[in-house]
Amino acid sequence: MPIASSPSTTLYTLGKGILYVGEWSGATPPSTLNPVGNCPKFDCEVTEEILDHYSSMSGLRTKDKSVTLELGYNLTFDLDEISVANLAMFLKATVTGNQLLGNTQTDKEYSIKFVSDNPVGPNETWMFHRCKLAPGGGMSLIGNEWMTMSFKATGLADTANHASSPYFTVTFHTTTTTTTS
Repeated sequence: MPIASSPSTTLYTLGKGILYVGEWSGATPPSTLNPVGNCPKFDCEVTEEILDHYSSMSGLRTKDKSVTLELGYNLTFDLDEISVANLAMFLKATVTGNQLLGNTQTDKEYSIKFVSDNPVGPNETWMFHRCKLAPGGGMSLIGNEWMTMSFKATGLADTANHASSPYFTVTFHTTTTTTTS
């Protein structure tokens, strides 16, 4: 767990880190995950669908129960290194020689790992066991800014390999930074 507990200014964090992606092979998780280069934005959103129940036994209906129907997560991230592997992932493409054949790999699943390397604040390793990737918007081929590829990932449960935490795990590091100078 983090070294400090709230309230503590040592928990203020400037987020930085390295993103790794690995492709599943059928029902088999990847044995290695590869760094995808500079990732200027990475967001994680835990999702939940709730079903509320209301009593109608008197005047105004009153909420008397809420149950969770669905849990999951979504990731969004940007990559600005337009490598063949990253572009193939973005375009859902097959790599053939010096060409990418777009929209030919639509059923791929991935594992994603984020290892924080914060200049200020605690560090963690976030392991997202299984997800589907999709483009998170258009890729500007002409512009006055650095090109980026935006991705969105939808979390899938991996109960076969991670029964106690089928979606993701966060592991805290004991040091405040992972970079050495």
